[in-house]
Amino acid sequence: MRFALVLASVYFLTSGVNASGGGHWSYWGENGPADWPGLCAKGEKQSPINIIPDDTIKSDIGPLKFIRYDFAYYGKVVNTGHSGRPLLAIPVQITLNSIPILLMGGGLKSTYVLEQMHLHWGAEHTVDGTRDAMELHLVHYDKKYDNVSAAAEHDKGLAVVAVLFEQGPEDHGNLTTILKAAESTSNAIGVPVKTQTKIVPLLLLPKDHTTYYRYDGSLTTPGCQESVVWFVLTEKQSVSDFQLKVLRNLQVNNDTLSHNFRPAQKLGSRKVYLHLDGYSTASSSNPRIKLALTMVLVSRYLFNIA
Repeated sequence: MRFALVLASVYFLTSGVNASGGGHWSYWGENGPADWPGLCAKGEKQSPINIIPDDTIKSDIGPLKFIRYDFAYYGKVVNTGHSGRPLLAIPVQITLNSIPILLMGGGLKSTYVLEQMHLHWGAEHTVDGTRDAMELHLVHYDKKYDNVSAAAEHDKGLAVVAVLFEQGPEDHGNLTTILKAAESTSNAIGVPVKTQTKIVPLLLLPKDHTTYYRYDGSLTTPGCQESVVWFVLTEKQSVSDFQLKVLRNLQVNNDTLSHNFRPAQKLGSRKVYLHLDGYSTASSSNPRIKLALTMVLVSRYLFNIA
């Protein structure tokens, strides 16, 4: 089974034509997010959202299990030039040829298979109204469906893990090989570029990936199918200004893509859950246990920035 890690413009849900075969869409100006059609405009479970930590429901949903994420794989990066089927139109996407890479836990009722990873700059999800520099999406589909296209038509058919990246002073070493391949795809439409070194997906996650937000939402590009279980990790990674410039300067149909994020959508009646290991309503009211939980969160934060 093939898994694609593709950076630059992607063929999955491309920024080209809509489902009816006409009408281009983009991230700004005419045909920007405010004018996206169908579910994008009328849906009630759209993504991304602005997450307000104080309004989340704290619970021990269960840890996420990243199966074979610690293996090393060669990846491919391809520039599809904003054309193709509007199911997963992502400007920077990455594919791997590998044995199945799996996601379990987190309250999921099934096992999900990693299909691809892709980047958005700036971040799509915001926290307390703050937008980070970049966001990585790891897209998985329920293994009971044949592929991601079929899964996208069913409730909870997809599970996406989102990693937020803050802008920092140093390059993210595990992004380097992806960005080098991405540079080679500028205006090389449809020509896949193999990464020079292998990629370990686990190293693209924060060191502590035990705490996360979970909510039900949608794809963030047309047709915005409302079939996604979102897991937004609370801990963040870091990306340098130089690496961000590489992304912003990628050539797509003789133009550059300064950003590719969809604005936050209305939460509506949906609930956002914050997973905390060992958390319960009873323990949250016990001062000693509450202090212990706070100390655990602080220690995780200090470990992550060390």
